[in-house]
Amino acid sequence: MSELKERINILKEGEVINELTARFVLDIIDQELKEFDSLNALEMFTTHLAMATQRILNQEEVDYLSDEIYQQVEKHPSFSNASKLYTSIASKAPCVFPEGEKRFLLMHLCNLYQL
Repeated sequence: MSELKERINILKEGEVINELTARFVLDIIDQELKEFDSLNALEMFTTHLAMATQRILNQEEVDYLSDEIYQQVEKHPSFSNASKLYTSIASKAPCVFPEGEKRFLLMHLCNLYQL
């Protein structure tokens, strides 16, 4: 997990994300992601979580996952677990994730459960 934390700190030091976003993602790494082993998938998820959170806080345009792809995500065997974890993460967030970001985050979480 130290690699994940280092990546988030680099984003903060480079002023890509602010302190609030960094603390949120670092807390999620410590509290919610210990059960996962795939560093690559964890890096993708935590980076997306940090960037999405910062975009929302900056009131910038957010990503949107197409309906076709999201329907596949909903059929994923781990979608229920991913949804529960998303709810826990979202409840701790310093912002409200719009539907488009929620879909992307759920897709990344399903990938974490798959690996």
